[in-house]
Amino acid sequence: MSAAIRSRSAPRLVIGLVAAALTLTTVGAGTTAARDTSVTVTEREFSLTLSTNAFKPGAYTFTIHNAGTAPHGLSIKGPGVDSTSSIIPGGKTTKLSVTLKKGTYDLWCPVDNHRGMGMMTKISVK
Repeated sequence: MSAAIRSRSAPRLVIGLVAAALTLTTVGAGTTAARDTSVTVTEREFSLTLSTNAFKPGAYTFTIHNAGTAPHGLSIKGPGVDSTSSIIPGGKTTKLSVTLKKGTYDLWCPVDNHRGMGMMTKISVK
């Protein structure tokens, strides 16, 4: 009699395992959607160019590429953010990850007077 009970329980066990696997797959898919949005920042003497100007609240990774010859970096300041990347020589790349909320942010090169020489911009997060 115990064999008969086990054989009826086996399909339920399989259904339970399949349901668990589907739940884990769904949770995993949600994690992928939560990835940072990538933005490329190209810096050169003396300009700062972003790959996009459309920003929504969320996590961002700014990839800063120094296309110039002088050292450059990136500072971001706005609602809840006051971050600065490492300073990199010409031809190098670094990253800066931040979470942006609704509002206006200043972005600039923190090296010497580069900001005053035009290496700055503002973005609006809507």
